[in-house]
This record gives sequence, structure tokens and C-alpha cells, in this order.
Amino acid sequence: MWTRIKDQPAVGKLIARYDQLPVRDRQALGILTVALVLAILYFAIWSPVSDFRDRAESGRENAEQLLAWMQANESSIRQLGGTDSASSATAVDRPADGRALMALVTRSAGEAGLSLQRFEPSGENGVRVWLEGAPFADVAAWIEQLDSRNGVIIDQAALDRGNEPGRVSVRLTLTI
Repeated sequence: MWTRIKDQPAVGKLIARYDQLPVRDRQALGILTVALVLAILYFAIWSPVSDFRDRAESGRENAEQLLAWMQANESSIRQLGGTDSASSATAVDRPADGRALMALVTRSAGEAGLSLQRFEPSGENGVRVWLEGAPFADVAAWIEQLDSRNGVIIDQAALDRGNEPGRVSVRLTLTI
């Protein structure tokens, strides 16, 4: 393999030029090459690996501390949440399928005073919804109600500022 590399015209010219250099210049070039290889190894391999390891270790220690704190304060956290995990499962009235989700979304939008411009199914358990020029506060309250009361998840959302202050055009993909 080395002979094939030497047979290349550009490599042959470099070797010939190297052979014509004075001995001190060849020694300096060799030292410079070794230093350059060591610098590349350190900055391209060792330093990033070492930094990643340090960050991972720090993240693990933080996660352990958080877990210990959460376990120590579990009862306080549950009280702040207002419900236990057993009773929170019954508090959410989750739709059974995509049709029930579509009915829930259209009904709740009307109750929130929002006019859906367009809606369509998205897969088996989803629905896409478009609103134009809707008040942002009403849209935010409606989305929060869908999440907290019915466990509806926003899969995708795009909000564009409308021409009037406080009004937005919204495209949502909601799933159960």
C-alpha cells in the first residue's frame, strides 16, 4: 500500500522536496508533525470524550438527587397535586376513539365560543383543526380545557399572528 501511495505524482514530489531539505529542517518538520498529530488527537478525540463523560456524570448525579428529593417529599407533592394517581385517572373524561374525539373537539370549541374553519380526521385517534382570526386567550383556554378535562394531547401546533392584535390563526393536530 505504501508503494502505491509513493507512486502518486504529487506524493513523489513532496518526498523529493523533503529529501532536499537540510537535516535541521527535516528534524523540525518531524517534530512539528508529531506535535500536530498529538494536538489533533487531544482536541478531536480526548477533550470531547472527557467533556461528554463529565456532563453525563453530572446529569446522573443531578437525577439521583432529584429522585431522592421526590421520594422524600412524595406525600407533599401528592397533596399539592390535589389528587392521588388513582383518583386522577377517573377525573379525566378521555374520548374512546377518533370519532368521539372529533365530536368532543367540535362541541367544546362551540362552548368556548370558537368557530372551527375546518376539521378532519388524522389517523385512528386524531383530528386536525383549523381556526382563523380567533382570540388567543380563548384558544389557549380551550386547549387547556381539552387537556385537563379530557386528556387530549396536542401532537402538532402552528399559531400565526393575525392582522388584529390578540388574534391568531391556528392549526392543531389533537390526539387521545
